[in-house]
Amino acid sequence: MKLYEWEAKQLLASLGVRVPKGQLVKDKFEGKGRYVVKAQVLEGGRGKRGLVRVTDDPQSAIDEMRKLGIDAFLVEEYVPHDREAYISALLDRETGEPMIAVSPVGGVDVESIAQVRTFVIPMERGVRGYDLIKIERHIGIKGVGEVVNALYKLVTEYDAELAEINPLAVTPEGPIALDAKVIIDDNALFRHQDLLSKFNRAYKPESYVDLGGDIGIISNGAGLTMATMDMVKLMGGEPADFFDIGGGADRARVKEALLRVASNPRVKKIVINIFGGITRCDEVARGIVEAIDVIKKPVFVRLSGVNEEEGRKILAEKGIKAYSRAIDAIGDALRS
Repeated sequence: MKLYEWEAKQLLASLGVRVPKGQLVKDKFEGKGRYVVKAQVLEGGRGKRGLVRVTDDPQSAIDEMRKLGIDAFLVEEYVPHDREAYISALLDRETGEPMIAVSPVGGVDVESIAQVRTFVIPMERGVRGYDLIKIERHIGIKGVGEVVNALYKLVTEYDAELAEINPLAVTPEGPIALDAKVIIDDNALFRHQDLLSKFNRAYKPESYVDLGGDIGIISNGAGLTMATMDMVKLMGGEPADFFDIGGGADRARVKEALLRVASNPRVKKIVINIFGGITRCDEVARGIVEAIDVIKKPVFVRLSGVNEEEGRKILAEKGIKAYSRAIDAIGDALRS
């Protein structure tokens, strides 16, 4: 489960990491001066898409981004800084131990920078002073002990698949996390229901499997999802995932599923195959409409069942075609 940036920063702050002063805004923002306005969406590359803005008029930035279907914004103080670095924690696949990855350069294109270095820190001993010395030497920043320990703790105690600060800014008062990303292992969410409650998130077991292809798949019910995946494969496509949103999925669940599947950089198109019983087609359609402007990827929707006509009307008003047969939706997806 991906945390929104505001959630990730609250968690980091509770572990001793310095973060900018800010507030989650869903309506109007009252404030003057220079701020950073950040759209709260579960996807990367926000800066490149204009969803992160430094501005003296935050309300105008919010109003403009709201037109894209975004309904939550993190508005933070602007923090002047000397330079930016990158730091993250994750599990090393070879050893199965926590690993800290760092670079003396941070920002939107850190993936292409060759200065990233990794430090495997076994759980048996935890973070030691000599680990911090090596890390600080590589990134050229002192006083990162609290940051390293917090990220390490997120992996070892909160079951984070990734805990990332990019950028970690250097200021006269010390390092500060200007952005944060935390992804918690879905299979471990049952252990963190207190945390989910804090963020108003419900524990929802879900069936999601990454399959490595480029056609995203969302459906309701394990059988229908598997059948959709098989149809894509038989028709010459490569499924990117198996994602069963379950029965009774509401608009929020559908939107969350779309954002998650679309956040996979391999996914080029998304097939949604819904047979409405407990799941209402109009709720599915509303979730799709709320996510479509954000994901910016083609969506092919088969809707059949309860409130089907209303669902089709909602999609049509947004210019989205609804198919009666899954085979037609998949066929058009593969041909386009």
